[in-house]
Amino acid sequence: MNLRDDLHRLIQRLSGRRPSTEDERMVALFRNRAELKKELGALDDDRHRLLDRLKLQEGATMRVEEQLATLEAYLGRPEEGRKSLVYFQLKGLWRTASQRLEKFSGDLAQQQKDRERRQQLAEFDRAKRARLADVDRELVEARVLADQLQAEQKLARQQLTSLGGFWNHFRRRRLEEAIAIRAGRVEAALTVVTDLGDRRHEVEAEPPPAFESLSVEGRRAVNLAVIACAEWLYGRLAADGLADLARQTTLRRVYESNYGAPEQCEALLAKVAVSVGELEKQAVDLVDIKGRTDRLRRTALYRDESDAVPTQDSVHAPDAAAQGGAPATNLLLEEYFEIYRVLLR
Repeated sequence: MNLRDDLHRLIQRLSGRRPSTEDERMVALFRNRAELKKELGALDDDRHRLLDRLKLQEGATMRVEEQLATLEAYLGRPEEGRKSLVYFQLKGLWRTASQRLEKFSGDLAQQQKDRERRQQLAEFDRAKRARLADVDRELVEARVLADQLQAEQKLARQQLTSLGGFWNHFRRRRLEEAIAIRAGRVEAALTVVTDLGDRRHEVEAEPPPAFESLSVEGRRAVNLAVIACAEWLYGRLAADGLADLARQTTLRRVYESNYGAPEQCEALLAKVAVSVGELEKQAVDLVDIKGRTDRLRRTALYRDESDAVPTQDSVHAPDAAAQGGAPATNLLLEEYFEIYRVLLR
């Protein structure tokens, strides 16, 4: 297309002549070409993004392969075998304790949710019954008034029928006026009865509110019990020093760990196996956890009224630890058993 053709088409449009089929086809082709260029640009941008992601993934894969090769070379040395086995067994012990704490937190949160939901429904039912009672009382009064007015109206019409003769003209006139006024009152009373009936139906059909989330008090109660459970788990592992050894596996790599001579490694492996079995099979001591929770509730402090996680210092009392009531280690500060992952916010 050149300038001459463009001027020719412009003159045709100005003269009111309709463009030819060829012109319309060329315009459609140019529009399609512009759309295709736009889509091609978008696809090209997507391609560059995917290439960047592929490079990042290749780099991550290379790092993992290097780590795997280093680990294989490390494990290939006989003197490091037992130490590595102890390291990963302790890591498994930490994971078992963390899963036990997570399950306890989930079960307790569900119980608290069910408890608050039942309380919410009970309060809703009480409020609903109270509103229904108020509507029923108003409805009874409205029906009594409507029945009374209808009875008076019926009696007045009977009286009007019985009043004959011209000498009762003025009495009939006053009675007719009273009947007309009362008719409006009857209609209003019946309307009130109908409205109250509709209102009662609306109240009766009102669905219970949706349960949005646990209250702050509920979340605090769950969190304190979870901290108490973490203390109980720590107590099961602290006697042999396994709690601290298991935590060290989250802070250092296997190459940086040392568990002593082969005999010491064998002893640790035996202790870890026993502890894992106990954690998996032993039921949670709810009496012990309740006592710990009551102690924590007396000292727990929060940053503000909406915060559900207590401050680290407020749930760790050194004097209680000296008396055996709390662990010597601040479990929140040291983040034992991934406790912050299961605490409710």
